[in-house]
Amino acid sequence: MNLEFPLCRQPLHEVPIRQALATCVSVLTDRVPASDLVAVVLTGSFARGEGTVLPLGDGLKILGDFEFFVVLARAPNDRLRRMMPAWAREARARLAAGGVRVDVEFGPLSLPFLRRRARPSIFVYDLRHHGKVLWGDSDLLELIPPLGAEAIPREDAVYLLFNRLIEQLATWERIGGLRGDGLIDAAYQRLKLTLDLAGSALAFAGIHTALYRERPAAFRRLVAETPSLEASLPSGFLEDLALAGRAKADPTGYFERLGAAAALEEQRTWLRRRMLAAIPAVAAVLRWELEQLLGRRAELPALLARWARTPSFTQRAWDWAKLVLNPVPAPLPLSHVRAARLFWRSTPRALLYLAGSRAYFALDRGGPALDDVWRLLPLPAAVRSRDAAVQRRSIVTLWQWGIRNR
Repeated sequence: MNLEFPLCRQPLHEVPIRQALATCVSVLTDRVPASDLVAVVLTGSFARGEGTVLPLGDGLKILGDFEFFVVLARAPNDRLRRMMPAWAREARARLAAGGVRVDVEFGPLSLPFLRRRARPSIFVYDLRHHGKVLWGDSDLLELIPPLGAEAIPREDAVYLLFNRLIEQLATWERIGGLRGDGLIDAAYQRLKLTLDLAGSALAFAGIHTALYRERPAAFRRLVAETPSLEASLPSGFLEDLALAGRAKADPTGYFERLGAAAALEEQRTWLRRRMLAAIPAVAAVLRWELEQLLGRRAELPALLARWARTPSFTQRAWDWAKLVLNPVPAPLPLSHVRAARLFWRSTPRALLYLAGSRAYFALDRGGPALDDVWRLLPLPAAVRSRDAAVQRRSIVTLWQWGIRNR
């Protein structure tokens, strides 16, 4: 097992984190048939040596998660897909019993994907350059063809923004029931949003860096060289980004507001305010990217609508077919009549991103559900509601089913 590389910026925590990772690997090697298992690959912040660890009185709280790819000799069967979430929960429970609280994610990946189907993207770039093989052939990731940051499609950077804002919708709906670790996780997600706004812009410009510690300086250089981006950003964003970079490396001070001494509702209110305060920056970066992508200046709603119309007929047919053939049953009832009409507007992904962005940018205005958002979703009239929270949950549920988990 290979664990001889830096895991975080806090040397004091290296030993318990290595032990925790070894436990996760053992859960997999004990359960995946030896004939199927090729390797266990660590990705994410800990693979890059910048994991974020918050020491608490009763142990360590890992901010973010342990992300593993379970590399299999062939495409995973349904049983393995169904079992991996249960194995991840088992690993999480074992780590918690040992004083390390962390979410664990096991995702299947096949050798044919690495050899033939890996296409340039932020995900593939980060896997190729920063993934760590903890168990198995240490040269495995070299099967992925070499690629530079300039090869990442600009659309992939735009997708990153849409995914992050829909994650914010999901968190917004959970805040009222969060406490303790849940509030800390939500605050950390908000911190990462700032870093990923910079990351999206850098990837869009062809100078992606997976390292969070490099993003503030790299983004500042990009802004200095790009007047159109500088003009778009709200005042104070560069300072917020620098703070996020410092908090990622050493989170203790950043999360003091979420300590046990603060009243629970005060903590939730603080977090809601922090989430709303991010909306102008998200809108600014998204507008800048869409203006560059579409070659025209306009207000964000017009740019979003125009962007959604850009997929070709072939792309629409392919994406709608994938939605219909999704092996996982839809979590909400779908209207085939509505889907047929939406086919002529765009792809399921683009329409869901459009709906998510409209709901996100309406968070600070409150009010009922937006009718124009319901019209973007392939749902029957019976499941629609005037409740904006129901609408947001519907968007998040469809996104988790049709985009995030594909």
